[in-house]
Amino acid sequence: MCLSRLFASVIQDRKNEHCNDVGARRTREAKRDYFLLWKAEIVSRGDEERIAKKTTLVFVFPISRESQVPDKICIYLSTGFISIDCGRNEDSIYIDPNTGIAYAPDAKFIQTGVNEDVASIQKDLRQIYRNLRSFPNGGRNCYDLSDVKKGNKYLIRAYFMYGNYDGKNSTPEFDLYIGVNLWWDINFLEESDDADYREIITVATMNYISICLVDTGSGTPFITALELRPLNNSMYGAANESQSLRSWSQIDLGGSSDNEEIRYPTEPLDLIWNFEDRDDWSAFNTSQKVTNKNGALEPSSTVMMTAVRPINNSDVLYYNWNTSDSLSKFHVYLHFAELELLGPDVVREFTVCCGDSCHGEPVRPEYLVTTTIQTPQPLSGQDDYSCSIKKTPRSTLPPILNAIEIFTILQLTEKPTREWEVEAMFDIRETYKVERNWMGDPCVPKIYFWDGLTCKYTLSDAPTIISLNLSSTRLKGEIAASLANLTSIQSL
Repeated sequence: MCLSRLFASVIQDRKNEHCNDVGARRTREAKRDYFLLWKAEIVSRGDEERIAKKTTLVFVFPISRESQVPDKICIYLSTGFISIDCGRNEDSIYIDPNTGIAYAPDAKFIQTGVNEDVASIQKDLRQIYRNLRSFPNGGRNCYDLSDVKKGNKYLIRAYFMYGNYDGKNSTPEFDLYIGVNLWWDINFLEESDDADYREIITVATMNYISICLVDTGSGTPFITALELRPLNNSMYGAANESQSLRSWSQIDLGGSSDNEEIRYPTEPLDLIWNFEDRDDWSAFNTSQKVTNKNGALEPSSTVMMTAVRPINNSDVLYYNWNTSDSLSKFHVYLHFAELELLGPDVVREFTVCCGDSCHGEPVRPEYLVTTTIQTPQPLSGQDDYSCSIKKTPRSTLPPILNAIEIFTILQLTEKPTREWEVEAMFDIRETYKVERNWMGDPCVPKIYFWDGLTCKYTLSDAPTIISLNLSSTRLKGEIAASLANLTSIQSL
């Protein structure tokens, strides 16, 4: 495992559980209490060499004055997660005590912006919400995530908490972009301490993904944290190179209200499931593990071990939601698993319809095995939506629902710059350490093209770079070989 990547991205897996006795001491630094975990021995195995390698790391964990230093710390390690604490001043990574996920500072991912601390820290406030990075300068500022692979599917999560960091007590509004496409208009409630996040499932169209914050003239953009999680490419089939899925809600039905959310390490992919209860539902559960077909990882067994049925054993179970944007297109995944061992003369079978879109055949959930269905067509044109799960005439039991995921479809209509030219410009930037506004896509959007570039735009093809001016950058060293990949260049 590459040590630098380990510091930037740590994925958790209970198969790779490392529990270390804590050699700990309290220290005082920056008016905070810490305990120090030292000599944490991490063993990793190279896929090619098949050789075990041992690395000794030092982790710093924030704790309160009242907290007791634990006897043992467990860390779950693998590769793939990128977890960034934006605006963090310290160079060290830290471990989130609730998830065991390691968070790294954002300096290696972005060169612009200002580190800020929130004005007041609430009790038990997660570490990621205690600071942020603001962008008072430049119309567009981007995090370029390069540890991705073209064609693979990823979950990206962006966190925001204003926390009156600037003393103005006025929350800003700005745009959040994924690559060259608008992901979300970010705005906040009046409460400056409200924390929020936005999620999207996307397919990488190049070997990097840019997350950009764009100033719309309504206050200074900022970001609190950024996470990237690899997904199995067989998951969420509606996400492809032409459209992404923006998370609307992911609900664990029948779960306990004691759990604010379910995520890693209970959820191995670090999906976040929230609890919801309604008066017309009756919750039930099992203590038996629920498996997924074909070795799928989602949803987790914990999510599927709970379910709801209509109260009084009614024939129909409803799940309703509403939107203020009737133009939004919704895609829905519903997850079912039988939690009761049924006798030979007992049948649970139901039809599933969301809006006017119905699943083709009745569903008969398997015992302790997840069945997932999705809406065959996007739902749109309404303010209020409902999924109805209706008992069939042959069924002797009411319908059930274990979990539901609702997404809005984001059409990726904007064309990025040609792939090989983007990769060439990224290489040129790194080779010559160019200090310009060189972040995100070089040519798109048009108003944010990179300084020194001239781009050609056509309706039928992707933008291309036709001119590159590096005269004021004080270049030193050999000519970058990647310049040859700017195949449409006319002036250099």
